[in-house]
Amino acid sequence: MFKSVLFLLVFLCCSQFVMAQHTELSENKGEVGLMMGLASYQGDIAPDVQVYYRNYGAYAKKQLNSYVGVRLNVEMQKLASHDMLSLDPYAILRNANFQINTIEASVMGEFNFLNFISGSRNKKFTPYVGFGVGYLHILDTIRNNNTSVVVISTDDVLSGKQKQSGLNLTMPLNLGFKYNIYRKFNIFAEATYRYTTTDKLDFIDGNATPKTAAAPLGYQGSTSGNDRFFSAKLGISYSFNNIYGIAEYKPKKSIGLFKRFKRK
Repeated sequence: MFKSVLFLLVFLCCSQFVMAQHTELSENKGEVGLMMGLASYQGDIAPDVQVYYRNYGAYAKKQLNSYVGVRLNVEMQKLASHDMLSLDPYAILRNANFQINTIEASVMGEFNFLNFISGSRNKKFTPYVGFGVGYLHILDTIRNNNTSVVVISTDDVLSGKQKQSGLNLTMPLNLGFKYNIYRKFNIFAEATYRYTTTDKLDFIDGNATPKTAAAPLGYQGSTSGNDRFFSAKLGISYSFNNIYGIAEYKPKKSIGLFKRFKRK
């Protein structure tokens, strides 16, 4: 009996030691970051081939609590493709291409899967996910000179217009991983997939356009959906947070159980 009670007391003392946690008292206000990577377009021109061009940007995030934040994101990227890169012989014969330089501003809600605190001894990393809405502005365009123009619709052909129109909204879905390297400095890697509200980033949509000598197949695009683009980035960020000290947490139930055995 004595051995059983002694074993139970030792077990409770060890449990008490293990369950006592040193919790860092901190305040996480937000962070800013810079990033650089590659972007790839997916649309009506050479959809079977991925071509990557430069991408870079910056963001500022307001942390609402340990897990949820709101992020303002600005990114610039070059999007381009060429039918000659395709494996489809009809696309090669069409010989359409485009190139645009864009800037996107977006607002995303971001969720950390783990409690991340820059400068912490044991909360140094977290995967995260984000989703939001943005606006894509086209800075300049280069169209196919070989086939005269890459047009959008029959009306554009008749009027001679060769530019995009409408509100280009994006819906970015972001997935990343962040690691604290030194005090308040972090490194991160993330991938962002964007669905857009336009099918005319490449100046071709699902509507057929007239056949010409320069474009014997016309400019019929895919009817599967709107244009999309993807980016993969590496970056560095700085966190605005404070670690005030260390507090010890002791479970009350374990202490009470220990006292009851001590009285006996």
